[in-house]
Amino acid sequence: MNRPILLAVIMAVLIAGIGYASINASKYNEVGSLASVDSPTRVTVRGNVVSLGIGSGALVYNGEEYRLDARGPYGIAKAGNRDSIVIFLLEGDNGFRVAAVYPASEFLSRYGGSPIIDPTIVVDGVYKPGEAISITLEGETVKVPVIEIYTILKGCHSSYGQEQATVG
Repeated sequence: MNRPILLAVIMAVLIAGIGYASINASKYNEVGSLASVDSPTRVTVRGNVVSLGIGSGALVYNGEEYRLDARGPYGIAKAGNRDSIVIFLLEGDNGFRVAAVYPASEFLSRYGGSPIIDPTIVVDGVYKPGEAISITLEGETVKVPVIEIYTILKGCHSSYGQEQATVG
């Protein structure tokens, strides 16, 4: 291998290693800290995953009604021809909860059809305290503010070893 290519490979590995180490060493804001935020804000937060249970329910987001398929730590919301979304209910140490939403096609392509979800996840996205999601499961309805996820930084990456999902 010639010297410039070897140097480029070493630099790429070094940069990836530094990025991985910084993500694992970072102290993230906690979901509970969002309780005092009153305007849309880009955030990187850590939250405890609240189980949605297993079964069917309903979800209302941006004025649209979705059918919710609860799969334990997350759910997939579908509505007609609209894009499906994955939803996590995240809780802070102070009990404050938010709904974190992510495009289902992207989630399934990255983490597979049966992802491994850690009890705590870290997400980067936009917190929108003025918008709320209403989730109805087993006759109980909760209404919580929203984080639109750009990236899941930690908590689903054990799934990388799982088989690729097919979205149909």
